[in-house]
Amino acid sequence: MLRRLIVAAVSAMLLIDAPSPAAASDVVVTGPSCTFLYSAAEREEMLALSGVFAANWSAEILRDIPAAADDLAVARTWHADKTSDALPSMPEHVRAAIERVNTAGHRVGYAEDEAVAPLRILVERNDLRESQRPWQILDRDDARDRLAASRDRLTPTLLSESRDGLSVAAGESWLRAWERTPGAQAESEASRAELALCATGTAGSVNRSTAQSDLTPPPATQLPLLGVPMGKVHSAFVMALLEDVGSLPESLR
Repeated sequence: MLRRLIVAAVSAMLLIDAPSPAAASDVVVTGPSCTFLYSAAEREEMLALSGVFAANWSAEILRDIPAAADDLAVARTWHADKTSDALPSMPEHVRAAIERVNTAGHRVGYAEDEAVAPLRILVERNDLRESQRPWQILDRDDARDRLAASRDRLTPTLLSESRDGLSVAAGESWLRAWERTPGAQAESEASRAELALCATGTAGSVNRSTAQSDLTPPPATQLPLLGVPMGKVHSAFVMALLEDVGSLPESLR
């Protein structure tokens, strides 16, 4: 199933232009899944917002455990530019600092490792930045579930998974951080607009500044020459990926 979704999504990329310029995203529907395409600037803006939110959440957590400020600073400094591949080699003094932060959090109602949850957001941001992937693939059923959750619980779609299952103390600091993060609400509304298009199987684009949807599908183009950049995805990469999964049409081999 996953194999078919990847093939469908990548095949769609062969037939579409780059995302709409400046603060816009394109939603491409391919059977049971959708592909969200972002401009380089928009993608970086979303990653930057994640970093700002992580910093704000750390600050809100420190309001509850001010004595852990030095230890959290040590942990944040190390995690600031690390990807998940670096986690196994974390220095012992950083591990010790994290343990002390969590211990302080437990005393005021934070569960397990919630007091250092913002560090995971930094690592996830760095992973995405390193991958340079300009698209996101989502099953339409998942889009419907996420859209319903965002409406029923008023949970913002951006970073929403970081809020799932939090203790009362961590949930309150999460919400305070969200409310003080510039652009967070606009990002949430734009994400909901993207999910709405995907959930209904409607292709189009979303102005991420206004959260307004344009239901005109992105224009199709001819397959470019191999090696020539095609918006966000180089055609050579796409062809190689399709060939790797055994779905490259015989005429294009």
